[in-house]
Amino acid sequence: MNLLKDTKTLILIGFIVVSVLLIAFKGVSYGVDLSGGSIIVLKTEKVLSESEMATTTEILTSRLNANGLSDISVYPRGNDEIVVEIPKDVDLERIKQILTQQGVFYAKINGKIAYTGQDVAYVQEPGMTGSGYGVNFKLTNEGAQKFAEVAYGNGGAPVELYMDDKLISSPILSQGLADGKLHPDQVITVAGSKPTKEDENEAWMIYTSLKSGSLPVKVEIEYISSVSPTLGEEFIKGSVIAGLFAFLAVGAVIAIRYKTPTIVIPILITCISEVLIILGFASLIGWKLDLASIAGIVASVGTGVDDQIVITDETISGEGNRIKRSMNRAFFIIFAAAGTTIAAMLPLFFMSIGMLRGFAITTIIGVLIGIFITRPAFASMIKYVMKKYNYL
Repeated sequence: MNLLKDTKTLILIGFIVVSVLLIAFKGVSYGVDLSGGSIIVLKTEKVLSESEMATTTEILTSRLNANGLSDISVYPRGNDEIVVEIPKDVDLERIKQILTQQGVFYAKINGKIAYTGQDVAYVQEPGMTGSGYGVNFKLTNEGAQKFAEVAYGNGGAPVELYMDDKLISSPILSQGLADGKLHPDQVITVAGSKPTKEDENEAWMIYTSLKSGSLPVKVEIEYISSVSPTLGEEFIKGSVIAGLFAFLAVGAVIAIRYKTPTIVIPILITCISEVLIILGFASLIGWKLDLASIAGIVASVGTGVDDQIVITDETISGEGNRIKRSMNRAFFIIFAAAGTTIAAMLPLFFMSIGMLRGFAITTIIGVLIGIFITRPAFASMIKYVMKKYNYL
């Protein structure tokens, strides 16, 4: 048997090469607890249903993305809390303002509602407008019709613009806009030609709220915790050291069990390959590794070692034509164990709780990589070793 011509072994080698290239050129992303940053926990004013929570987290995510902050994680925790993970070097104060603004927008003329945030069809990013620094936006046809009806004949009256019941601007309605015709183009001015940092933040909050829509409920910051980049680096170093010690411990136990390096080495090589492929997959999909994800990798590799011991023992116990039957029995045990592991992880995944979901995802991915890639290749390796060194 030529091991390098074995299909299962070649598939494993191919995955290892691709994973190493992904890790080398694309890199692996880390979560806030490893790279440093802040975790903001938001509290909703009431208990939310599943659909309300999904809408709230979606709007918050959209708001952050609209501000160019796509590297932020937003996920629910229970039915009245939302967790926002923010990487380092991000304007925390601006993020806090964006998150806590409900975003209920409306315009009044002489006490009558002229239009609301739901009537906004398009919003431009903040910049200089014809009347100063602010936000240009366009109304829908229905919104423009409502504005035309309310504004008709009220030239010279203030157009009071409110955000969360706070007056943010009150321009004077020109006679040209009070002629009863449709005027979809509108503007919110927050400053003159030289806006301050606060003016710019306010304009961006208005832009974000108009673009993403208002939250179904009010939210407030429950607490903020921060992890320094230095502490994150220490976590990474600690994880690497713990992984090395675990690797050495596994090698020692296997060496005591089988008393020969020809069996120990394939098992350790398979363990390393599993870690590399999991990290390569995480790099490919942009998954951020956190402490829970690393725990999931350790768990999946641990189950992998168990499976490799089962394969090894079944191979040793088999003789002649019984080897294939023993190997089939080993893989039946392996697939059954993998099924129970995945079944145990699925509830954690669908609960959508951040850290538990990270643990569940990496564990499931590791188990699937094991049963479809590394275990079959290991079976080929161990049969090759057994025949070459006359263990069978």
